[in-house]
Amino acid sequence: MQLYSKLFGFIKNFLVLLKRRWLKIKINRMKDVKIIAGAGNVKIPSWISTNKEEFDITNESDFLYYFSNKKISNILLEHVIEHISYEEFLKFLKIAKKYLKKGGVIRIAVPDKYHPSEYVRQLTGVNGLEPGAEDHKYFYSIDDLEEIAAKTGYRLVKLEYFDADGYFHTTDFDFSNGYVFRCSKNYKGRFTNSVDEYIKMLASTPEHLRSQFLIYKISYTSLLVDLINEDE
Repeated sequence: MQLYSKLFGFIKNFLVLLKRRWLKIKINRMKDVKIIAGAGNVKIPSWISTNKEEFDITNESDFLYYFSNKKISNILLEHVIEHISYEEFLKFLKIAKKYLKKGGVIRIAVPDKYHPSEYVRQLTGVNGLEPGAEDHKYFYSIDDLEEIAAKTGYRLVKLEYFDADGYFHTTDFDFSNGYVFRCSKNYKGRFTNSVDEYIKMLASTPEHLRSQFLIYKISYTSLLVDLINEDE
């Protein structure tokens, strides 16, 4: 049994090594390097999908391995950074700055701490009740991301978010800097698939904030921003 376990581990590590080498070749061939980190099974044309086993965003040696000869144009992180600590997120942003082009964009989508529904916040917050949210480590608000952008020297562009009073804000953004599935334009899930879940969401929202869900035709939305590198 131990022999099989060792053999399995060897094969797994070998396959990761092969994938890393193939990714590096693909990156070196790209004119504009566009990376999806923590992609899971998501694939987008002209973007390279990666997961932690081949690209750890908190490990500078991974950046050095892939991007020593190529600057990054875009990094997309949709519902990724809530799975790492606040300190690790800051570390990532500081590392990434060295490898981004001037004008390079990091697009961030995360659960929104200011979503006005208490039910949604229970599902998606730290140690959330929703499947996949049990390891959430930090619950971000737009105020957090404003502070983080100032700390790390990025220009923040707000795309979609709830403010501290529970009101929704959105802009006429496009997906050139990263296609986000969990946003007002695209969301399909718990609250669109079940009337009961939608009612729970509304019932746990203060009454004066409920009408915006009908006005904007929204239910669950991410806190969505672009962080733009303006350094050479």
